[in-house]
Amino acid sequence: MNNRFKFKYLLLLLIGLSWSNIGSSQVISLVNFDLIKDQIMNANSPYFYPALVARLKKRDTTLNHIDYHHLYYGSVFLRNYQPYGVSNLKKEFLDAYHENDYKKSVELGPTVLKENPVDLEVLLKMSISHLELGNADEKRAYAIQYFSFLDVIYRSGTGQNTNSAYVVISVDHEYFILSDLSLTAVAQYLENDCDVLKIKRQNQPKIKGKKKIKELYFNVKQPLMSLSKTYKDADLPEPDDE
Repeated sequence: MNNRFKFKYLLLLLIGLSWSNIGSSQVISLVNFDLIKDQIMNANSPYFYPALVARLKKRDTTLNHIDYHHLYYGSVFLRNYQPYGVSNLKKEFLDAYHENDYKKSVELGPTVLKENPVDLEVLLKMSISHLELGNADEKRAYAIQYFSFLDVIYRSGTGQNTNSAYVVISVDHEYFILSDLSLTAVAQYLENDCDVLKIKRQNQPKIKGKKKIKELYFNVKQPLMSLSKTYKDADLPEPDDE
């Protein structure tokens, strides 16, 4: 992709996002972001975000689906919501994990989760690290949180089309869903606000009474809006001369 094409593509993407957000309510598939924002910012609400995070850190087993729903989608309103970024601390955590230094991983993990309590990658790797260290209770606690957030995504839509797409707050969360379903993507394209993943049908797990999955739709409006805001005041590169 040459620089001129990159410039035109980025410009069209940002202009398109700007127009698509004018006068539109933030209701995507089965997720009402307007309502979530009101509730997580209300100190008198049972879904006040700091209170939910405190319960999550304590591994409160009474957290239910609605609580996890507000935790997951409410995170887009945090100042540090950066779906395309990786902090230095998380890089250090990932390096330790990939080097099989599970002791260091479990030491760093809680601090990384302070930056982003709904980081699915960290939650999963914390569960695996504790499994490797033989910490059954810790392994289970992180696994419960990880799969509870996956359940939130599953309940956000059907994944069958743009109108009922699964709603994700980070593009990489699409691949945690694929892994959970034992599916493999062979192609990907953007349709409106959705990532459409073409699914490999060969060797796909058979489910009685259901057809094999050809495509899965993931609404990525929130991460795209975050990307748009990131570049809003940035200097775009000059296009190449003809």
